Amino acid sequence: MADDVPPAGTSASVGAAELSRVPGRLAGPMADLLALMEVLDSGTSTASDVDGHEAAAVAALLSAVMSRAGVVQARMLAVVEADGIWSVESRSLVRWAARRLDVSVRTAQAQVRLGRTLRDDLPLTSAAAAAGEIGVEHAHVLAALAPTTERRREALSSPDVECNEAWLVRQAKLNTVDDLRTVVRHWAAAADTEADDRGYVQACERQHLQVSPTLGGYHVQGFLTVDVGQALVTALEAVTPVPAAGDTTTADQRRARAVGVLANLVLDKGLAGEGRASRLRLNVLVSYETLQAVTERAIARQDGLPLPGLAPATTAQSAPELTAKTVLHGPQFEDGTPVPRILLDRLACDGELNRVIFGPQSEILDVGRAERTFTRARRNAIIARDRHCRFPGCSAPPTLSECHHVEHWARDHGSTSVDNGILLCWHHHGHVHARGIEIHRQGARWVFTDAAGRELPSPHLGDGDDCA
Repeated sequence: MADDVPPAGTSASVGAAELSRVPGRLAGPMADLLALMEVLDSGTSTASDVDGHEAAAVAALLSAVMSRAGVVQARMLAVVEADGIWSVESRSLVRWAARRLDVSVRTAQAQVRLGRTLRDDLPLTSAAAAAGEIGVEHAHVLAALAPTTERRREALSSPDVECNEAWLVRQAKLNTVDDLRTVVRHWAAAADTEADDRGYVQACERQHLQVSPTLGGYHVQGFLTVDVGQALVTALEAVTPVPAAGDTTTADQRRARAVGVLANLVLDKGLAGEGRASRLRLNVLVSYETLQAVTERAIARQDGLPLPGLAPATTAQSAPELTAKTVLHGPQFEDGTPVPRILLDRLACDGELNRVIFGPQSEILDVGRAERTFTRARRNAIIARDRHCRFPGCSAPPTLSECHHVEHWARDHGSTSVDNGILLCWHHHGHVHARGIEIHRQGARWVFTDAAGRELPSPHLGDGDDCA
């Protein structure tokens, strides 16, 4: 069957063609919405019509409107699917939606999936998104990752599980889209560890790298598992220099040059021998309890006993394990990427262990004031605690960050200790010094105040956004 449904065309043609098909109770509001868009377009036609603050307010309001409209659109696509009218014009609902809505196939696919998932698996998410309590992108993150296996769907709907759908919706309200994506990835790994292991094994089978000579250079294409990708990213960041003043190269261009630096290091330093004397250093953050479970599984495997935690699990069995602690503080690389259990077993087998002990408020014991700069050990401890730049709203990784004395070394006689250190990216480190911003601890989180003593707001402060 040919996909002969015409594309949507311009907004004006859409309004004229579609408004007559809208139910009477909705026709008036929809006509008002189209008229409002005409007013907005005519009222902001040139840059001189609005100032920066006014433009920011208009942009924020439009974002809220478009977000809620995106949720409604997804729910309407679920109705279209159930009705079956799309099958008259196209081979699939996704292709029909792409043509009818005049969007890419990828966008249509995401909207169709969102509509189905909100209808079938995420009723609380649907209600929160429709009410504007969370954005459509938050809903997309939950729809893409949460209900992907039967065990995860059971955990979502179970009132006996602490981290069910209601908990995920609270996380969506408290976190940015990017932070929520990390939370949900951890949740999915904790809710169905067997599926997470299967995903890693399948990724190993799909792993490939093509370096093909082409006109004037080489074309690189491939797919890497999380551990190989982490190793590559860590190595590239280690040899990528900070761009000098006036450097106009992009991050991608600097990263490409770093690949050459890595290759030359291996060849020039004689590191391509038959045996490997050392391994790349990858930091994995794991609790003592989890590490102990890894050891118990290794002993059981050696003795031929049933592996702890690998027996078929029901929702009731897995419920005690699906807590905020296991979800937010499970095994992970420094950038927050969850470590599949099968990979953690392998890394723990021959990895170097470094112990960092946190107190009840995520504090680490003072190591003195003997030195002006933070040693590697202190920096590693600060990274393990802070994970990324702690300036409100910033998530720059440790490789782009420095350790800042909370109580200034010279002015306040502050110690060079882990307790007195905080991770700030290069930009915000200079910003804190230039603007006279003060930092102090309040319970388990950092509080930033400006020169006037006003606390700087944190746009993504959530349940897991403490300093541990």
